[in-house]
Amino acid sequence: MNTRRNPLIPLLALGLLGCLLAPAAALAEEPCATGPVEVEKFEAIADRMKTNVPRSQPYFEEAYAVAIWPVIVRVGAGFGGAYGKGTVFEQGEPIGTTGYWQFTSGIQAGAKGFAMAIFFRDEAALAAFQERPLEFMGQAGLDIATVGWHGTPAYNDGVAVIAMTRFGLMAEFTISGVKFTYKPLPGCE
Repeated sequence: MNTRRNPLIPLLALGLLGCLLAPAAALAEEPCATGPVEVEKFEAIADRMKTNVPRSQPYFEEAYAVAIWPVIVRVGAGFGGAYGKGTVFEQGEPIGTTGYWQFTSGIQAGAKGFAMAIFFRDEAALAAFQERPLEFMGQAGLDIATVGWHGTPAYNDGVAVIAMTRFGLMAEFTISGVKFTYKPLPGCE
C-alpha cells in the first residue's frame, strides 16, 4: 500500500478555490458594472438635446441624476401607446436601466419618435422615481418631422422632463397613464 500523497492535489484545490473567488473579488473592486449600457450612445443623445433644446443645458449641468431614453416610439389614433428603454445616470455614472410605457386616450392622430430626459434635482427625487411605478398626466403637442412643440420644463417635486422630437407627424390633446420601470445595474443595488 502506497501512503505517499500526491503534492499536486493541494495545489490544484488551492487553484480551483482561487478561480472560484476571483470573480467575486473583481466585482467587489468595481462598485457598479455598466453591463450592456452603451454610455457613448447616451452621451450623444445628451449632446444633441443640449444643442437642439437649449433650455435643457442648465438641467444637464445642475441635476443630481438624469434618466435618458434615446428613442421612445409613440402611435395614436383616438387611443395610443408608447414604449422606450433608457438608462439612469447618477452623478454621471450609469446606475440602472429604465422602461417607459404609456397609454393615451383623447384627440390624437399620428406617430412619432422622441428622445426624453428626466432630470432629478436631488437624491430624494431619484429615490422617488426608483420606487414610484405609475404617473397620470395630460398633454398637448404638435410634432412635424423633427420639430416639436411641448411645454416649458420646470422642476415639479424635484423632477423636470424634456422631450426632443426625432421623427414623425402627430397632433394630440390627451390624457395618459405612464409607467416607469427601474432595474439597478449589477453592483448598484
